[in-house]
Amino acid sequence: MRNNDDRIGSQSRTDSASAAQAATSGPTPLDFIRPITVLSLPSEGKFYPESHPLHNQDTIEIRQMTAAEEDVLTNRTLLKKGLAIDKFLERIMIDCSVGPNDLLVCDKNAVLIQARIDGYGPDYKTRVACPACQTVQKKKFNLYECLRTTTPEISDEEGIQILSSGNILIETSNGWQVEIRPLLGSDETTIASNEGKNAIQRQLQSMIVSVSGHTDEVTIRKAVEHLGGVDSRRIRKTHAQAFPSVGLKSPFQCQQCDHDTELEVPLNAEFFWADL
Repeated sequence: MRNNDDRIGSQSRTDSASAAQAATSGPTPLDFIRPITVLSLPSEGKFYPESHPLHNQDTIEIRQMTAAEEDVLTNRTLLKKGLAIDKFLERIMIDCSVGPNDLLVCDKNAVLIQARIDGYGPDYKTRVACPACQTVQKKKFNLYECLRTTTPEISDEEGIQILSSGNILIETSNGWQVEIRPLLGSDETTIASNEGKNAIQRQLQSMIVSVSGHTDEVTIRKAVEHLGGVDSRRIRKTHAQAFPSVGLKSPFQCQQCDHDTELEVPLNAEFFWADL
């Protein structure tokens, strides 16, 4: 296992000019320096359009969280509206031209994980429910060990074509040419806001760019509603293989029923409520 910075693809720095204040009399002046982390983007900037600030950029700079960000993450109004995470990200991202909704989901997840490690360290203590018997128990995760990053594993094959933009063109069983793209933070927000209703259709509508040249939302929505199960599953499977992803998973054995499985750590506001 490589060292922590190599595993998450990040390094920290500070503003040396601000740190060079000299004391003249009395107590030494405090250096109010906000550490900055340079984070490697899982996407390497390859899937952003040319007009996007992160196009072909393989790193992003983020501020390390402070007590002010903790207040954002615990703000009841923001939590109730589901806005706490996005407001938190807006505060720590240095490039103001990029918002959380503009990030690919894989890059957004990488920023969240790194921000949590910067703020509280890699250990994450929480309570989890066994998927088999529903017994709630304490669990400690090491975020470096839980980190799962997948890279695209797809090549041109029958019915699948990799476009110059990085998008994928899939031919369905009825002859449609379906172009798909990686999901953005805005897509994730839209899918989540529907409270799980028609989740598969929402996911497909978000990832599909065009259907046989048709790019309007009405046609794409109707096409999704008429997709066969085989085509729906194939599109989603191809999407998972074609674009990078970042998440947290950990082996789990239930203390009550001995059920063995792998648990996924959800990246929500509770992820930052560290049990220190």
